[in-house]
This record gives sequence, C-alpha cells and structure tokens, in this order.
Amino acid sequence: MLKSSINAEAKKKGKSRAICRYISEKYASQGNIKLYGINPLEKASIEQWIEAESQSFNPPLGSLSKEKLAKVLDVYDRRLGESRYLAGDDFTLADLSHLPNAQYLVNGTDVGELFTSRDNVGRWWEEISSRESWKKVVEMQSSSFPKS
Repeated sequence: MLKSSINAEAKKKGKSRAICRYISEKYASQGNIKLYGINPLEKASIEQWIEAESQSFNPPLGSLSKEKLAKVLDVYDRRLGESRYLAGDDFTLADLSHLPNAQYLVNGTDVGELFTSRDNVGRWWEEISSRESWKKVVEMQSSSFPKS
C-alpha cells in the first residue's frame, strides 16, 4: 500500500512539472515570456535543471544524505557563480521548480545552512525566495495549516 502511495505521488509530481511546462508555453505572452525559454538551447538548459531538481530534491532528502546534498549544492554553487539563475540570467521554470522543496529544506529541516552558507546558492535562494509571488504562496500555505 505504501509503495503504491509513493508511486501515485511521484506520478502526480511528474505531471505537475508537465502542467507547469504547458502553462508556461500556452500563456508565455501573458507573463514572463522567458519562463520556459524562447529557443531550443534555453529550453534544454531549463530542462536539465528541472531534471536535476527532480532527481536531487524530490522527495526532499528522501534518499539524499546531508553529505550528498552538500555535493549537489557544490555543483549548484559553481553554476550560480557563472550566472544569476540556474539556466542563465533570467528567472525560469528551472528556478521555480526548486522553490517548494528548497523552502522545506531551508526552513523545515536542519540542512538550511547548506544552502545559506554557500555564496552563490545563498544569493540565489535569497533572490528566488524573496519574490513577491513566492512570499504569497508561503503565506497562503502558512494560513492553511493549523498551528500546533
């Protein structure tokens, strides 16, 4: 039973990424036109980082030890030393896809310092998690769950 629940959740999350891609494509002219890239090379880079997120952060710390997470974040730190965001100098779906699980890891576990202690990852995290739209999501989530 547990295995089927995990598989169902994995399928749902995989579908949510597909839904994000679809919405980004369909409504590109009504928002951030570069959210899913404007050419095949940008889209490929965005896809690489979405895949990295799905392999490294989904589920958060599921099979990823603190040591492995540190190594993953070292790769991210090098990349973010070359560009403002993961897939280049514009905020894209690559960055957006990291927000939910990174939010949990930074604020809901004991590994937050692995993000914030790295210069480039810390800068990137501060920038993407400070977006007004993301702050509204966090606020809505906080008000949806009863305080213990």
